[in-house]
Amino acid sequence: MSEAKQLIPSWTFDDFLTERPYEWLYQQKDNKFMLQILLQKMQAIAKELKVTGFMKTWAAYVESKSPKATILGNNQTMFPNQPTQLDCGSYYADEFGVHRTNEMGAEVEVISHPLMPVKRVTNIETFEEKLEIAYQRGRDAWKTLTVSRELLASAQKIISLSRQGVAVNSENAKEVVRYMGVLESLNYDALPRQDSVSHMGWLQDGQFMPYVKDVSYDGDSPEFMHMYEEFKPTGDEQTWLNLAKEVRKSESIPARIALAASFASPLVQILGGLPFFVHFWGETGCGKTVGLMLAASVWGNPDVGRYVKTFSGTKVSQELYAGFCCNLPILFDELQVISDRKSFDDIVYMLCEGVSKGRGAKEGGLQIQRRWSSCIITTGEMPITQGNSGGGAVARIVEVNFGGMPLFRDARGTANTLKENYGFAGPKFIHLLQKDGIIDALKALQKKFYTELMHEDVQDKQVLSASILLAADALATKAIFKDKHALTVDEIKGYLVSRTETDVNLRCYQWLVGFCAANPRKFDTSDSALGECWGQYKEDHGVSYVCINKSIFEDLLKNKGFSAGAFIDWARRKGMLRDTFYGVGNKNNRPTKSIVVNGKQVPHYWIKLPDEDDRTEQERYKEYVEVEPEDMPF
Repeated sequence: MSEAKQLIPSWTFDDFLTERPYEWLYQQKDNKFMLQILLQKMQAIAKELKVTGFMKTWAAYVESKSPKATILGNNQTMFPNQPTQLDCGSYYADEFGVHRTNEMGAEVEVISHPLMPVKRVTNIETFEEKLEIAYQRGRDAWKTLTVSRELLASAQKIISLSRQGVAVNSENAKEVVRYMGVLESLNYDALPRQDSVSHMGWLQDGQFMPYVKDVSYDGDSPEFMHMYEEFKPTGDEQTWLNLAKEVRKSESIPARIALAASFASPLVQILGGLPFFVHFWGETGCGKTVGLMLAASVWGNPDVGRYVKTFSGTKVSQELYAGFCCNLPILFDELQVISDRKSFDDIVYMLCEGVSKGRGAKEGGLQIQRRWSSCIITTGEMPITQGNSGGGAVARIVEVNFGGMPLFRDARGTANTLKENYGFAGPKFIHLLQKDGIIDALKALQKKFYTELMHEDVQDKQVLSASILLAADALATKAIFKDKHALTVDEIKGYLVSRTETDVNLRCYQWLVGFCAANPRKFDTSDSALGECWGQYKEDHGVSYVCINKSIFEDLLKNKGFSAGAFIDWARRKGMLRDTFYGVGNKNNRPTKSIVVNGKQVPHYWIKLPDEDDRTEQERYKEYVEVEPEDMPF
C-alpha cells in the first residue's frame, strides 16, 4: 500500500464517512485513465480500513454531482483480482458482489459475490456458442465454468449453477439472468473468443484433440470435463517407455496386442476402417485389467474410473463415453457385470455402428448425434460372443483368449508404475501421423498386411481390423519403441475367426443337429414312447433328414436366440431343406412337409443331416468366396 499512499492522501476510517475522499477523487474526472487507477487504489485503502460499500458511496456521490454524468469508474466491474474488467452499466460490482438501484431508489442485491462472463466459446463443428463465466466466493481463488447460453438465459435453469458453488437461487435467479445479459451485451466485442469441440480425436483441419493449444473442450458433462484433464503427460517418460519395451520383449502376445490396439484407434478413421472390438478374456487374476491399463496409459490416466470405464453403465452413458473418445480407444473393463448375455450383441452392434441413437430434443427437432471411429478394447472372464451371436457381431470382434496364463510377470508392480507414469506416447504418435507422407506410407503398409491376411480363411471385416492393428504396431515399433518386437501376421491370425465361424446360420445348423441327437426320446415314434414328440428321423432317396414339428422348431430356435426365418432361408439356399425349391416336397413350395402324427397331418421342417461324403462348409465357402487383393477399402 506504500505506492498508493504516495499518490493519495492518508485518509482515515472517519474520513471515508465524509465527502472529502470522494470530492478529491471526483476532481480527477477529466483524466479517465488516472481516475481508474486512483479508484482502484482508493478501493484497496477502503478495504484495508474496513470501510464497507465504498463503490456504492462513490457512485452515489457522482450521481449527486451530475445525474447524467458518465464517468468510467462508475460503470465498470471492480472485483478484487478480477480476470478482466468489464462495463457493467448501472450495476455496482465490487468485492461485496453485484448490486443495483431500483426505480424507487432502493438498493437491490443481484448476487452476493463476484460473477462475470470472461470468454465466448464457439464450437467449430456445431457452431453452438457458450460463455465461460468466472466467479469467486470468500477467500477462494477465482473459478471458471463453461455454460450454455440457454442456461444463462433461463431463471429456472441458471439455478443449476448452485451445484458448482454459485450463490444463485429461486429468489435472485431473474436478477442474475438480467445482470449476465447486460454484461454480455455491453462487452460482446471485448470478450475474447475461444474455439472449442465436444470430443477427442481428429478435427476437420487435421489436428487432434486434446493436443491442440488453441482449441478447448466444451462438453456439458462435468464427468467428461474431468476426464479431459486426465489426458496430460504425467510422471517420467523414460520409466513408461522402459516398462512398455520390457512388456513387448518378455511378456505374452496378448499384452502386445493391447498396446497395438491402443495405437490403432486413431488410424481406424484415416485408414477407412470400421469401429471394432479387441476383447481380452480369461480366468480372474491373470492381469486383464492391467492389460487394459497398459493400453490406456498411451494416452492418459489408466486408473479404472478415470479414463477406463466399466460395463456397469447404461447404454446411453456408453454412447456418451464413446462420443467423447471419438478416435481415442474406448476402454471397458469387467464384461461379466452384465447379467443379461443377450445385451452383449446389442452393445457390440451399438458401439460398432459408430453413431449414437437418434433422439428427440426437448425444444423440438433432433439432438445432435455423436460419432466415433475407434478401437473398443474390453476385458472379461468370458467371451463377448456366444453361439447365437449374429455374424456381424462376431466379425467385428478380435477375441484374445489367454485362459489361465498371466499377462504380466508382476501385474501389481506394472499397475502401480502405469498409474504414476502415462500420457507420453499418444502425443508423439499423433505428431508422427501429422507429418507429410506418413499416412500414404501407412495405407500402403496396411494394404500389404490386408493382402497377406486375405490368403487365410479369415472373415473380411476381421482382415481389415487385423491389418489396421498390424500397421499401427509397425509404426509404433519403428518410431516409439525402436525394437524388433512388432506383431506379425502369424501371431495375429490365431486370434481371428474364419468365414465359416461368422456364419450364424451354420452355427445354428450345427447346434440343431447336435441338440436333436442329444434328445433321442423326443424323436421316438414307437407305441411305448413317453412324453411329447418333436418329430422323427426319416430317409428319402438315400438322404437322411431330421423332421421337426414346425411349432417346436420355431420355439427351439427362438429360445436359443436364433432366427427361424433366416435359418430356413439359408438352409434352402444351401440345399439342406427338403422342399419344392429343390425338386421335392409339396406343390406350393412351402418350406415344410407334413407327416401323419396321431392320424393328423402335421407340418414339419425336414432338415438334411450331414453324412461322411459331405464337403465341409469351409470348402463350400471357398468355391464361391474369392477376394482379390485389389478389392481393398482404398
